[in-house]
Amino acid sequence: MTKSVIMTLAAAIVAFAAAQPAPAADRLYACGDDQIREYRIDGGAATETWRWRATDANDLPEAYRLKFLRHLDDCKPVDGGRSILATASTGGAVLIDRGTGHVSFHAKTPMAHSADLLPGGWIAVALSIHAEGDRLEIYGRDRSEAPLLSLPLPSGHGAVWDAARARLFVLSHDLIQAYKVEGTEATPTLTETARWTLPGRHDGHDLSSRPGGGYFVTTDDGVWTFDPNAGSFSPFSVLNPKLQVKAVSALGDRLAWVQAEESWWANGFTVAGADGSEQKRIPIEGMHLYKVRWIR
Repeated sequence: MTKSVIMTLAAAIVAFAAAQPAPAADRLYACGDDQIREYRIDGGAATETWRWRATDANDLPEAYRLKFLRHLDDCKPVDGGRSILATASTGGAVLIDRGTGHVSFHAKTPMAHSADLLPGGWIAVALSIHAEGDRLEIYGRDRSEAPLLSLPLPSGHGAVWDAARARLFVLSHDLIQAYKVEGTEATPTLTETARWTLPGRHDGHDLSSRPGGGYFVTTDDGVWTFDPNAGSFSPFSVLNPKLQVKAVSALGDRLAWVQAEESWWANGFTVAGADGSEQKRIPIEGMHLYKVRWIR
């Protein structure tokens, strides 16, 4: 094999590697204000690799760009990391294509704090305290601004689809509830199958899945692990009794969290090992940070 052929092959290999998506464990989304940023995490350093801003989303109605998405409060990777389901306390929920930034779904959702995709082409959105909130809404992902079902959910703050258990888990002020999801595309039905009262001072704030099938839940006075099989809560020693933890996200042996520093927002986030070891503070500039989510 000639030297020129070897060099050509080497260049092709480098180009191919550069074109491949980054491993999921190396990336996370951070959101706040009207922004979603993607960061590649390498040890204690973070490099911004992508950004979406509501004000730049020309495929959205003006009210969403300037008002309903002004304070994003969740940015959940869905569709195997190909899409982002985002909510905003200022009244909006959107489904964004990661590759193009195109918004394929939008809905006016007062005080929305969390959402997730459900089987059957549905989207579940948890709405917090508001005259038109305090409820769980179900939408068709192909039908913007048209809720198909609404159920009470006082101070709704979490919605997570659990594929292994085939249940939708939702978080409210006092409870975690599990729902069986059935029905036709136009008429979904939700049947509550279990509920658990939150520990401590209640006031549920964030619900996220853990490796192994359990959950993290943050409340007014700490961070807990939740085992639906046993129906039990345990203090998570790494973050309990930290107050004002806005988000916890885990993937494999990695952990990331946001703890409020300025009222309800933070100037950065922390990454660490699953046991809290090797904590690294990642500062964020130009954004009132609220949530981080590892890309699964």
